[in-house]
Formats: sequence, structure tokens, C-alpha cells
Amino acid sequence: MRGADLINLLLPDEILDEVLRRVAVSGAKRDLDACALVCSRWRRHDRATRRSAKLAASGARADEVLRLVAERFPALVEVSVDERISVEAAAAGPSCAAARSRRRPMYDVSPSGRRRRMSRSSNFGAHMSPFPLDQPGSDNETERTCLTDVGLTSLARGCKGLEKLSLVWCSSITSTGLVRISENCKNLSSLDLQACYIGDPGLIAIGEGCKLLRNLNLRFVEGTSDEGLIGLIKNCGQSLVSLGVATCAWMTDASLHAVGSHCPNLEFLSLESDHIKNEGVVSVAKGCRLLKTLKLQCMGAGDEALDAIGLFCSFLESLSLNNFEKFTDRSLSSIAKGCKNLTDLILNDCHLLTDRSLEFVARSCKKLARLKINGCQNMETAALEHIGRWCPGLLELSLIYCPRIRDSAFLEVGRGCSLLRSLYLVDCSRISDDALCYIAQGCKNLTELSIRRGYEIGDKALISFAENCKSLRELTLQFCERVSDAGLTAIAEGCPLRKLNLCGCQLITDNGLTAIARGCPDLVYLDISVLRSIGDMALAEIGEGCSQLKDIALSHCPEVTDVGLGHLVRGCLPLQSCQMVYCRRVSSTGIATIVSGCPKLKKLLVEEWKVSERTRRRAGSVLSFLCTGL
Repeated sequence: MRGADLINLLLPDEILDEVLRRVAVSGAKRDLDACALVCSRWRRHDRATRRSAKLAASGARADEVLRLVAERFPALVEVSVDERISVEAAAAGPSCAAARSRRRPMYDVSPSGRRRRMSRSSNFGAHMSPFPLDQPGSDNETERTCLTDVGLTSLARGCKGLEKLSLVWCSSITSTGLVRISENCKNLSSLDLQACYIGDPGLIAIGEGCKLLRNLNLRFVEGTSDEGLIGLIKNCGQSLVSLGVATCAWMTDASLHAVGSHCPNLEFLSLESDHIKNEGVVSVAKGCRLLKTLKLQCMGAGDEALDAIGLFCSFLESLSLNNFEKFTDRSLSSIAKGCKNLTDLILNDCHLLTDRSLEFVARSCKKLARLKINGCQNMETAALEHIGRWCPGLLELSLIYCPRIRDSAFLEVGRGCSLLRSLYLVDCSRISDDALCYIAQGCKNLTELSIRRGYEIGDKALISFAENCKSLRELTLQFCERVSDAGLTAIAEGCPLRKLNLCGCQLITDNGLTAIARGCPDLVYLDISVLRSIGDMALAEIGEGCSQLKDIALSHCPEVTDVGLGHLVRGCLPLQSCQMVYCRRVSSTGIATIVSGCPKLKKLLVEEWKVSERTRRRAGSVLSFLCTGL
């Protein structure tokens, strides 16, 4: 009531906090901004309770944006800065949605949503010299306008309770900025420096000042050396739980020796390096015996390294081995004997492994729940048969380019793995309908089936899934050229799908999609790209029957016209994403129809030449154009 505040004065802070939390959970960010404008008390409370911010970092005002955020929200404990998004783009388009939790309210801060005018100067006008050789030289004006140490210093001084900091692709940050963080943010527990150019002094300073650091991501980091990582680890290695290092040419076995010597509590390690040898991995295995997740891509390591993991890392639960050229069945045998708690195993391009490897794992690792085999060309049918016989708890199975595995392997999987929920098959050329019928008959809890380039897969398999797998929610049949309307109709009658991908299934017509539209009203994702027989009738049926649809792809559909798009948008009001390039009968009118008829649209991929100037102005950042090279 104007002139008389009958409620606000009596409203306890706890109730106000609960109000803001519920708005954050169920509303849009503009609703939170509206709450902050109710009165000065609500604004103060809003600023005092914001705990999380996601910010753009590329643009002339990046440093000042971070300064203003630090001034207004001193209680921030989690800040994520991404240089791949410009400040100007963030101001023009919608920002990330805000989120709060019951114990720790969290907001995403949008600097552009505030009324205070931002000047081009910064309060930190003093020149801050980076450490020598901390950053590659550049004459690019764009780089000079990105987030710098000035902005990072503002954050460090304004938000001393910071616990989580992510600096993604912040190319102008140097050791100077990290030194300021280490001096002010003693509670820092998580630091992500992905693709930054950071020198040794910065990492050493973090180790000296942030004794509570638990998570460190150095993927694609340049500018440092073993000295920096060793200096950090020696000072805060006891608290470190997670470490990620990828394609860092500077890293050698010396860094891994330090990890093994000073990080006894490490549970997660992701390591990709061409320079790591057996000695470094052995050091980690001996010193980090609490490891639960290990992801390795070490071209120079072999059996000796993995033998040590099997011998010392008995708590290991998840193992990913990528592009190993030197280890054999002996290694996986050691892993199987020592790591009885293994639940997740990923083998990518491990060319020397044979069926014996999977037999070792299947017989010893009874808790195995997720298995992915990609490009291990020496594994044949027997490998998968062992899994079916000895791993009854298997939940997910992914086979990518396994040309030697035949149908009979799936007979054992169907018999033994009744709990299987997800099956992914890509480029498995010898697998036919019979294999999938075995799965459908034995794995009736299946919720997700994804097949790509299954040239021997047809309607027989789909009919079997429709009859047996009543919980199937997600179905991908990319370029399964034998699948027709008959199989799709059976699926529509038997499975309440939410996601369907039929890209490249050339036998599908309007009749098949009509069955889907009438049988799967809860569909939220549909890909019908490269279906040359699909026309406006199918879109009309989808618009009428799939009122929950949020994402549709219909590129390379030559028979779709503006009329069909009109029918689609009238029924699919929640539509958020649409891809329709190379639809020759769709004109600027159809694109305008999508833009004007879908109030929740966030992304529309089209050819730029088809978009009228009026539609371009109306759609703004929603439009995304197909890049074509000359």
C-alpha cells in the first residue's frame, strides 16, 4: 500500500530469504531483478545473499564489470568467468538463469541488469606489471580489452570469502592476478584455469596462500612448467582431491613424482600428456592410494604403469584409458585383480587389447555398471560374451566401431544383464536385428537405445523393443536405412518416448511420424533431418500431438514448406530450439513464422540469406547462421 508498509517491516530476514529462494527456483532472472527493486531493504538483502555469479569476460568493460560485481555482492563464494562470451553479447541477450539452494542461496549475476552507469575507467588505476614471460606477446586489440589482472584484483579484494573460482579461456590473466587471489581468498577450495596462460609464480602463490584448495583444473594451461605445479603441490597437496591436466607440453614425470609424494588424499586425476612415461604413473599409483577416478592418455606409458595402478589403487571405481599403444592384456589383468570396486571402464583406441582383457575384468570386477569400448579392433564376440556371463549389474553398454563383434554376443548380454538401461551402438557393422531382439527380450528395463549407422538394423528389432521395453524413453536411429514406418508405428504404440532421433532414416514417411505424434504426446526432442519424404502433413500432426516439444531438427527436408511450419508452431508453444538449414521450400516467411510464433525460442539455425531485416531485428540473438566457406 502506498505510504503504509504493513508487511515488510514485520517480515523476518529468514522469511524474506525463503521468498527469494523460491523465486530463484521457479522464476526467471528478471523476476529476481524485480525483487531487488521492491525496496531498499530487499535490494540490500538480495546483494547480501547472492553467492554465485557467472560472468562474461571479453569486452572493453570486462574489468569494470568484475569490479562492480565485487562491490555490490561481497558475499560471493562462487564466481565463473568465461572469456568466450563477450560482455556486449551478454548485455544484448538473456543471461543465465539464477539458482538458489536451501542452505546456500546462489544467484547468477547479470551486470547489465543494474541501473548504475558504468564508466570506462577503473578504481584500480595503478599499472599492474605481469610477471616476466608470464604471457605471450600480442598486438591484437581484442586481447587487450579482455579480463585482466586489474579485474581479478578487484574480485580478490571485494570477495574475500571466495571458495570457487573458474577462469575459462581468460587469456590476459597472469601470475599477478593469481597472487592477488592467493593473498585475499584464503578459503579458495576450487580453481579452474582452463586454457589460461599462467606462469610459475602464480601457481606457487596459490599453493602458498590457499591451503584449503581441493580441486584444480589445469587443462590446456600454458606458460608454466614443472616448477609451478611442483611448487603448488608441495604447499597444498595434502588438501588436493581433484587434479586435471591435459595437453600441457610442459608437464613431465617430475610433476607426477610430486603428486605421488604430496597428494595422499587425491581421489580424481585426469591426465593427458605425450611426455609422461611409466615412472610418473607409477609414482602416482604408489602415493595416491585413495584414487577413485583415473583418466589417462599417456602415449609413453605401458604395462608397468597400469600394473602399479592395479597393485596400489584398490579403491579405484572409474578408469578411462585413451589412445594407449603400449599396454596389453597383461595390464588390464592387473587392474582386474587389484581394483575389485571398479564400476566404470572406458577403453578408447587401445589396439593391443583382445578378448582376454574383458574376460579378466568380467570375472573379477563384479560391480561393473558402465562399459564403453571404442575402436578396440582386436576385441571380438567373446569379449562381450564374458561381460554378459559375469556382470549382472551392468547398466550402460557402449560399443563404437567394434567391427568384429557379432550377434551371438548379445545373446549372453540379454540373458545375464537384465538391469541394462542404456545401449549405444555406433559403426558396429556385423550387428543385425537378431542381436537387438536378444537385448529387447532380456533387458526389459531399457530406457535409452542409440544406434548410429546400423545398416543391418530394421523393423524387426523395433517391433521387439515395442513389445518388451515399455520404459523406453530415448531412441536414436541415425542412418538406420532399413527402418520404416512399420517399426516406428510399433514404437509409437508401445513406448512413451520423450526423445527421438531419426536423422537419415530414408524410409520414414509422414505416416510414421503421424504415428509418433499420436502415440508419444510427451515428446520433447525430435530430429527428422535428412528425411526426404517428410512433408507438411507430418509437421501438422506433430504440432497437434506433441504440445511439449522443445527441440526440433528438420534440416535437409526438401518437402517441408512454410505451411507446415505454421501448423507446427501453433501447437508447439514451448519450442526453444529449431534447426532447418537446406530446406529448399522454406522461405523468409516460414522463418518469420517460427520467430513470431514461438515465444520461448532461444536458438534458430537457418541460412542467413533467408532472413528478412525485420525478422533479424525481432529475433536478435536467437538467430544462428550456417557458416559456409568459400
